[in-house]
Amino acid sequence: MAQPPLVSLLIPTFNNGHTVGESIESCLRQTFQDLEILIYDEASKDNTREVIAAYAAKDPRVRVMTSDSNSGPLMAWRKLLHEARGKYCTFVWSDDLILPKFVERLVGVLQQNPKDLLAGCNAYRYYIPADPKAPIPRADLDHPDPTWQWLNEPYETARIKGDTYALGIFAKIYPVTQMCNLFVTQAAREVFDHYINFENPYGFDYSRLAYGNDVAFLSEMGMRSGELVQVGEPLVVARSTPNSLTERLIHTNRWQYWLQYTYAFYAGWSKCRELSQRVPTLVSAAEDRVHFCNLFYAVTNRKWPRFCNPFKALRAVWFILRQDRHIQKQASAQTLERWLQHQS
Repeated sequence: MAQPPLVSLLIPTFNNGHTVGESIESCLRQTFQDLEILIYDEASKDNTREVIAAYAAKDPRVRVMTSDSNSGPLMAWRKLLHEARGKYCTFVWSDDLILPKFVERLVGVLQQNPKDLLAGCNAYRYYIPADPKAPIPRADLDHPDPTWQWLNEPYETARIKGDTYALGIFAKIYPVTQMCNLFVTQAAREVFDHYINFENPYGFDYSRLAYGNDVAFLSEMGMRSGELVQVGEPLVVARSTPNSLTERLIHTNRWQYWLQYTYAFYAGWSKCRELSQRVPTLVSAAEDRVHFCNLFYAVTNRKWPRFCNPFKALRAVWFILRQDRHIQKQASAQTLERWLQHQS
């Protein structure tokens, strides 16, 4: 039997025929070659299956699975995670790209720190045409376009504590997407099922409208790891369209988007209390922001707010002004670590 690959790159697809080919090519062009590219398509109606089958026919590292029914994004991601053969894995979204040294760089970090469960990086971000018939200019991954935005403001490569990393996601210092990390596969499997859905008082269906599952998953992975390395250089290219699901929700119901994410932090961190003595401080910060976001969510949707403690909402504003990179551009892992030490 052939030796399993060291790394699995997991690509879920659904009607992404116009972008998935370039995503696969970015995986095939990795400088680190001991990998598999596992693709799972659920019920695509466009030419996605023809595109992925062509790549599988050309390169034995590409494996394809399909289903004619659509189970929703979380169950599709779970299917990939449990089929992965690599010791390490990550998700590669089918409209995004990874730079040639993504795997080499992050595998190197994990091999240098064998007790770590994940290693991460920053990303570039830019928009592609919303019209699926419009041509998409090919990205030169060897020479990133200087006009590309950074997904997160630049940060230094650093080894940080797991709870500081979780707070860093919350404070927009580190990316929220799984794609910006490489995971130990077995640990990722153990954690993933904790966050397929969340019981919540708002009726949000996290298993179908997947906003927040990622931050809870990343937080627990970080805290289980104890410490981890975040690489400051961008090794991922996150591409989106102006009318993507996320962009539409932000423009039509911005406060649902923020509340759903914030509640996921609160619910996810509440499950991690045994992993760090400082988790209650994180839970309190997330609860404060739930009260803040819930007020605006209720007003915009003409509902009575479920949680409306003005003191907690004001405390959330204070944290945002002092520690969150949405506002405070000097915020860093170091400032968050000092805040955690002071609060705890």
